[in-house]
Amino acid sequence: PRERDYLKTILHRVYGKFMALRQFIRKAIQQLFFKIIYECDSHNGIAELLEILGSIINGFALPLREEHKLFLQTSLIPLHKVRTLNAFHQQLAYCMAQYAEKDPRLAPEIIQGTLRLWPMTNTPKEVLFLNEVEEILELTQPPEFLKVQHSLFTRISKCIMSPHFQVAERVLFFVEQR
Repeated sequence: PRERDYLKTILHRVYGKFMALRQFIRKAIQQLFFKIIYECDSHNGIAELLEILGSIINGFALPLREEHKLFLQTSLIPLHKVRTLNAFHQQLAYCMAQYAEKDPRLAPEIIQGTLRLWPMTNTPKEVLFLNEVEEILELTQPPEFLKVQHSLFTRISKCIMSPHFQVAERVLFFVEQR
């Protein structure tokens, strides 16, 4: 773990110090994510890369460049379908929240992407998705919420009727909070 922390610190410092390498570093991270999504399904160090990415996203200038929005659409949202999501979900959810905080207009896209990749037979993963959707909803403005309300409430109703008590209990808690 210490070695990963050192590598994480070094990569973050290189990213911060050498502006010319920033796009290269983001592309390398994106290629690794593509490999995980479409080829091998697991890789060590994804959580650490997502931690670095969270601070990188936090430093993005507004308005977000199209390149950054594409990264969200093509790399981060599809990471939700990886079988080993529970190993790095907390860091991925943080990245999603950073995007929604930076540009609230991206919240519907994040929520729709999450709903599109919703797990059907994996209860722990379903609970993770519910937690993430709740976090993104807190950052969502009313006009953006209107764009996802139908599909969101359809999913919530399915979760309420879930045969697994953890999913039903979590979604009921979720609805009570609103």
